Amino acid sequence: MSQPNVVIRAIDDHIVAIECLNEYTGSKGSFLVSEGTEALAVAESTGPGRWTLRTKALAVEALESPNRIRIWRLNDGNEDPDIEVRAPSSDGATLVIDRGFALYGMGASNEDQTLDRRGRGYRVHHRETGQGNNFMPWILSAQGFGLFVDSSFPMSVDLQDKFVVNGQNIRTYYFINGPTPALALERLVRLTGLPPIHPAWALGYEQSSRTWMGHSELDFVTTYFREKHIPCDGLDFLSTYGGEGGVGRNGRGFHAGYPDFYQGWNVKGTYREYNPLLFSDGAEDVQRLRDRGFHPIVHGYWLADYSDAEATEQYWQDHKYLISDGWEGWWLDGMESVRDAADERRVGHVPQGYLPAPEKLAAQEFRDEFDNVWALLRAKAFYEKQRRDFPDRRVYILNRTAFTGMQRYAAGVNQGDFWSSWELMRIQRAWLLNMALSGVIFPESDIGGFYPTEELTDELFIRWAFMATFAPLMRSHGCNWRCRLPWGFGPENEARFVPLIRLRYAMFPYNYTLARQANQTGMPMIRPMVLEFPKDVESRAISDQYMWGPNVLVAPVAEKGVAKRKVYLPDETWVHGWTMRRYQGPALVNIDAPLGQDPFFFRTGSLIPFGNADTDIHGQSYDELTLLILPDAKKSGRFVLYDDDRRTYGYESGEYSQQEFVVSILDESGSFSLRLGGIEGRHHGVKPERSYRIEVPLSLASITTVLVGGREIALRSPEGPAEKPYWEVLSDRYVIWLADVRGPLEVDFRQG
Repeated sequence: MSQPNVVIRAIDDHIVAIECLNEYTGSKGSFLVSEGTEALAVAESTGPGRWTLRTKALAVEALESPNRIRIWRLNDGNEDPDIEVRAPSSDGATLVIDRGFALYGMGASNEDQTLDRRGRGYRVHHRETGQGNNFMPWILSAQGFGLFVDSSFPMSVDLQDKFVVNGQNIRTYYFINGPTPALALERLVRLTGLPPIHPAWALGYEQSSRTWMGHSELDFVTTYFREKHIPCDGLDFLSTYGGEGGVGRNGRGFHAGYPDFYQGWNVKGTYREYNPLLFSDGAEDVQRLRDRGFHPIVHGYWLADYSDAEATEQYWQDHKYLISDGWEGWWLDGMESVRDAADERRVGHVPQGYLPAPEKLAAQEFRDEFDNVWALLRAKAFYEKQRRDFPDRRVYILNRTAFTGMQRYAAGVNQGDFWSSWELMRIQRAWLLNMALSGVIFPESDIGGFYPTEELTDELFIRWAFMATFAPLMRSHGCNWRCRLPWGFGPENEARFVPLIRLRYAMFPYNYTLARQANQTGMPMIRPMVLEFPKDVESRAISDQYMWGPNVLVAPVAEKGVAKRKVYLPDETWVHGWTMRRYQGPALVNIDAPLGQDPFFFRTGSLIPFGNADTDIHGQSYDELTLLILPDAKKSGRFVLYDDDRRTYGYESGEYSQQEFVVSILDESGSFSLRLGGIEGRHHGVKPERSYRIEVPLSLASITTVLVGGREIALRSPEGPAEKPYWEVLSDRYVIWLADVRGPLEVDFRQG
């Protein structure tokens, strides 16, 4: 299209870019879109004041008068366009779409519990909205397409009566076709940058801390974890700051005998010197933590001028020693906007001398350009410079602020600092899903909420811990942090919390494969129901349950004092995770939910791999796998297990392994089969043989004979010898034991 200030081009068959040209967009590159988005085609003139563009999936018509751009998806057969963009410019546009379908995305806030964004207005400006309320310029329709607005500047998006975008220096409007919501979301993530795979230990349990009473307390906590065999990988260390404290509603968790400042990892006022009260031997103390299987994560506010390449490089050079010393993750706190670098209250406890010049901070143009991306640029700096200087160490970053594109820098985002309550848990349940719908791959919700209140009891804590078990990061963090330890509310709490952590670790093979899927496709690990069931109208509005990957439905309890909750099951067959009982959808079922056992379900026609619940996630591949087989009479199931060395970026050059498992359809006789594929590929720690524990719920099949490689194996009696291979019948499942198997191998299950 040759209008003076607009160019229309197809990025690929499913993405159309409407580029708005002005002095700013013509002179600066995008903060949000990854490089390499060359045009597949450009709109051509097909008559006076008319331009058209066509791909395999989309048709575009642009008119000069009236000034509008209409886009049709060729697969849906509608005569009316799927979207009409009226008067697009770098200052905004009015958009016309079918408002009868739910609209998702826009980031997330700690103010609502819904996923559908219709009927509200949103301000995309972190300076105004503050921590935990990170709105982003992306709208996803339940029809299966989305609109992404590429601009870092403050923006208003009105979804009340109309769909209106108002901003400044808008670079491009991207129409992104799915044709399903899941595929449209994947295309957004690919456009703005696919995420690298986090270090494997990040999928374990992460224990945060705040103030320490010295090295002896650190030794006690780490020893308790290991001697009680409580799995834990990530261990967060807060920086030393503040002087406020005490107990009570605003208390920071101090006890009698504390000095007048936080005992964090560093000397107050500098990030270049260890606190001798906690790390008297500096790097040697860090290494001792690693030797015990912990992965230390270093906290700071890390304020510098990230708009200046030279200043950013100097800041990195002054602090990269921490990676050399053995720290394995960055906790990049604060930084909701440029304001954090100008607020004396916020910067008074961080190292000085690195902040942007006062004249920069005073300039409205500078603040407007960088407010939304200030934390993104910080994550970019730490990610790219660590990869350059420590290429064999995967980057772990936890931000407190999110914006579109941060996923390509290995950055997760935490909820922000809010008061513990049941309402906050309900909000956070939706917050996690809204972040996922906005392309944030690793959102994290602090177990229990941050600031303690009278509502922070063992009940709320355990309910929240269940939700975190099925979330990208399972992290316990907050003021009064000792209560957030697995044993913090006493032995009964520990007896409920630890099994959830062990379930998390047992699911590592499934979870790590989900991380690989995100790396390859952009599909989030935690998924609102609509992503897996786009044609199910009920699923489009559900925000209190979700899918963990494609095959696990999770329904956290977020109401005080209840022992049951209703769960919506879409039109498939489901198996209850705790009892192995079978349920048929579509149905709204009322499920028992004792504390520590909130409802979750497995989808049939699938396979779920489990590992051992070790005390930490180590670098060796699996000696033994448990395969939960869920046969279905209508569909087969396939799962491709992924693994690599779990710590380097060797997977980017092909150093990884995959193993395919296929479950056949349950035939009319009640028989089915499992094909164990061979382990394909090589990397450090991989082994060609594995032992297997194969489980089949009694509720799904009646097995009388098991054949392995065409040969029948014995049914073990309760008192009989346990010589593998054999199979046995437990109270709720069949179990088949195979030792040292090198695939491919066929296992047949027969009835009668």
